[in-house]
Amino acid sequence: MKGILVWHRIGVLLVSSGLAVSVYAGEGLHTRDQALVEIKQYDRRIRLEPKSPVLYLQRGKLYFAVHDFSRAVEDFNRALKLNPKLDEAYFERGLALGRAGRIEEGIADLTEFIRRRPDSSVAFTKRGVRHIWRRDFTAAEQDLKQAVALDPANAEAHDDLGVVLARRGEVRRAAHHFSTCIRIDPTYQKAYHNLAMAHYLMGDNPRALAAVDAGLALRSEHKGSLMLKASILEAMGAGEAAAALRQQAEFLPEGNWSERLEVN
Repeated sequence: MKGILVWHRIGVLLVSSGLAVSVYAGEGLHTRDQALVEIKQYDRRIRLEPKSPVLYLQRGKLYFAVHDFSRAVEDFNRALKLNPKLDEAYFERGLALGRAGRIEEGIADLTEFIRRRPDSSVAFTKRGVRHIWRRDFTAAEQDLKQAVALDPANAEAHDDLGVVLARRGEVRRAAHHFSTCIRIDPTYQKAYHNLAMAHYLMGDNPRALAAVDAGLALRSEHKGSLMLKASILEAMGAGEAAAALRQQAEFLPEGNWSERLEVN
């Protein structure tokens, strides 16, 4: 995957990275260094209890959090070998496999988790995101609609469903889902970007500008949003301000491949 996804020439429509609920938040951690300290603690515990599947599961989640996806998969493999009924390990391994580029295998694990837990809105969301990565938008839409049906307050599912709808030209419906995502979670930066893109495509530049500014208030150096704002300003006749923004954004880093989707 290339990881840069331009819709026409104006910017990118962002999709979920497919991350699980933050291990840092769940474990009370705040930094990569703290996660690495936790991994060492689990190393010691596993040496004392080498047949504990839960310990491998927890260490795997920490490896995932520091983006060591290969080791995460190894730990989830060990957990499942010790306890094939450990449903959460299928979910976590599905995420890690996808982030490691093994998307089909990741989908298979998430499918197994859904078979065991058919009421999991989060699992349908994560599988839907992976269908987007493999450009199966029909399957993605089915999963994301099911995720929303199971949990209407699933902000991530609304945002990613909006991406699928916008891709096929249903921009107004997409904007509704982006707005719903923001209403559920006002800190969801990607949804502001996507809503701004939708308004821009519908020719409503004032609303597009308001949405992109709201997103930049949350993440001021987001390259894609700065470039999108430049396009909006240019469309509104503010060429000098647009040029200045593009210059500001030029040397900012791009997002990684897992955070973007090509939209043709």
